[in-house]
Amino acid sequence: MKFKLPRRQRKSFETISGKPIDTNLNKKEALEIFEMVKKTYSMAPNTFGSAKGKKGEALEMLMIISDQISKEYKDCEVIWRQGVPEITKVKD
Repeated sequence: MKFKLPRRQRKSFETISGKPIDTNLNKKEALEIFEMVKKTYSMAPNTFGSAKGKKGEALEMLMIISDQISKEYKDCEVIWRQGVPEITKVKD
């Protein structure tokens, strides 16, 4: 699978994942990248109108990636916990 991200998210994706945006990923790699973005989100400083804050940007990327993973792989489902998406496996 290839992630389709808006232009404003592509550089951040490549920085976080260490892979180009046009790389074909298998399910395991896609879930690993999701976890990397989630970790980046949890460690990012709050945005609150600051030009330095990256929390909002990371959350947006997390939402886009989780949606694409759940549509690509039917055994994965997105649930929301305190406004943050999490991927659960419905069946193996």
